Amino acid sequence: MKKLQVSLAALVAVVLVGTLSACGSSKLSMDNVTAIIDTRTAEAFNDAHISGAVNIDYSLGDFIVTVVAIKKEGTFYVYGETAEQAGEAVADMNGLGYPNVVNLGTLEDAKAVLPLEVTG
Repeated sequence: MKKLQVSLAALVAVVLVGTLSACGSSKLSMDNVTAIIDTRTAEAFNDAHISGAVNIDYSLGDFIVTVVAIKKEGTFYVYGETAEQAGEAVADMNGLGYPNVVNLGTLEDAKAVLPLEVTG
């Protein structure tokens, strides 16, 4: 069941990113955004990340323990090394009761849809 959720989340992310990329200058709203979560390694995050993003390395295995400290209200944007990795994080957050979590795919995908600069 979890693989199906991750696959569906990845598919939705690909469609969302593809649709938004096709729109040209359309960017996602930053209204009511609680956090932008980068699930890549600390090294990748330090090389480049979306300005204002927090790094919660999904590969360390303590993602759930770390993310439960964040309030559930608002919208969360998540990106990772791959859209599938971000999809797993989104599925975990949905399972914890976070209702508004969006899989942005990779850093490159996130850059295309967020109205924020890249730092690093």
